[in-house]
Amino acid sequence: MDEIRDKNAEGEILDIYTPQHERTGRSVRRGEPLEGDDRLLVAHVCVLNGKNEMLCQLRSPAKGHYGGRWDLTAGGFVLSGEDAAASALRELEEEMGLVLKPEDLRFVFTEPFSYVLDDYFLAKAEADPAALTLQEEEVADARWFSQEEVTAMIGDGRFVDYPLEGIRRVFRQAAE
Repeated sequence: MDEIRDKNAEGEILDIYTPQHERTGRSVRRGEPLEGDDRLLVAHVCVLNGKNEMLCQLRSPAKGHYGGRWDLTAGGFVLSGEDAAASALRELEEEMGLVLKPEDLRFVFTEPFSYVLDDYFLAKAEADPAALTLQEEEVADARWFSQEEVTAMIGDGRFVDYPLEGIRRVFRQAAE
């Protein structure tokens, strides 16, 4: 993990994927333009508790992209040389201060969106949002929300505009 962080210290280096979710062997610095059908990989982790509520983060208002909106537990671009599960765990620790193990994650699905492929993971955990160590520049608050609350917030624009069927799928898998 330290090797990946060192490699990305001067700006995030991201592997390029095909629309079929295969690495091409090429990479770009985050923000550089992509060509043709090139895609980047983003990993999301949705942490749900025993009441089937999702731990959500309020994105910092200073964030340009969806700033001030509620979001899934954690997520971000998968760094070059990293796999999506490792990225999800890294982002969870960085953004929320919550440490889980690879065996705690369950892959749910991949959703193509614009120039990225979004990989969604599910984890079950209990945590007191007030006790979490939130990454100030990324996260302003954390709370547990039910499926109904998340879908209502997506509908009224208070939550990042994820496809509702994907959110329902995460909650369904968590209930199984």
